[in-house]
Amino acid sequence: MKKVRNLVFLLMALSLVFCALPSFTSAQQGKVIELTYGSPWPAEMTFSNADRAWIAKIEKETNGRVHIKPYFGGQIISPQGGGIEELTQGVADIGFILPNYSKSGFAICKGMSLMMYGANQVTGRRVFKELLTKFPEIEGEYKGMKVLAWSSGASFDILSKKPIRKFADMKGTRFKTSGDYAEIIKEFGAEGVNSPMSEVYVMLQKGIMDGVLVSPEGLKTMHLAEVCKYMTMTGIYRVHTASRAMNLASWNKLPPDIKKVFEDNIEFWGLATDKEFEKTDQEGLAFGKSLGLEFIPMPKDEMAKLYAVMKDKATKEAQALDAKGMPGTKIFNEGQRLIQQYSK
Repeated sequence: MKKVRNLVFLLMALSLVFCALPSFTSAQQGKVIELTYGSPWPAEMTFSNADRAWIAKIEKETNGRVHIKPYFGGQIISPQGGGIEELTQGVADIGFILPNYSKSGFAICKGMSLMMYGANQVTGRRVFKELLTKFPEIEGEYKGMKVLAWSSGASFDILSKKPIRKFADMKGTRFKTSGDYAEIIKEFGAEGVNSPMSEVYVMLQKGIMDGVLVSPEGLKTMHLAEVCKYMTMTGIYRVHTASRAMNLASWNKLPPDIKKVFEDNIEFWGLATDKEFEKTDQEGLAFGKSLGLEFIPMPKDEMAKLYAVMKDKATKEAQALDAKGMPGTKIFNEGQRLIQQYSK
């Protein structure tokens, strides 16, 4: 009798366990996925406005199953090295990245910064998206991460302490710019300085630098209109690159339906960033005008001189990529073909 009673208790216990299993599975499926997002930019910066919109959209479309905690202002992701190493090492689940600032890798990305001359923001985005589809090698450079946004920022103009009415006026000056454009302005007798943007205001104020290649939004967001009197409008297209990505280990842990939400919002995040810059560019221009900044249009014949220099440098960059087994010249030629086609 005792054995029968024990058997009954055992069966009842097993029954309770099996009954509990579905609710346990449901609880696991309904568990909130906590993710971190790191950005080097302040919370009020243009990029961060797009970030907050994207975070809200992801959380809404996953019905609250995903919660993303942002850390702005370089709290966990810094601009040094483009944030690539920090992200791939798992300092954050999601991070803002600057592949052009990475010490190694991203040869195609860096090469393309000079290949897309002549485009504006709208044409540039359209052309880049086609190149991304035609040349999987572009995205293939982003190993150890899942790209979540492709964006540009805004076009470069020349902000300076003295008027630049032609490129020859840059002779003997020092400008803050990225490495690629340092080689370009060198052709016009200027020196390029690759300093952090956080230091530019003080360097301009103290006369350490004569100007900076920057978009109009920087006139207000970084208060650069306070330390310069002139902006020469060149509209140099800043090529789209991956700007946000997820650590691959974090990505691989996500359920398929959650991954789909992220993938469905890749275009949203990139486009939201571009639109935020369009808006803040207008605000920057208005701020500059209020301080009496002079806006100087760069003549077409001068822009032709710039594009001739860029073409020469881009051709060499493309050939260097070819020598490494990458489709540099094909990307360059197709990009320029599409720019011409869509600019008509």
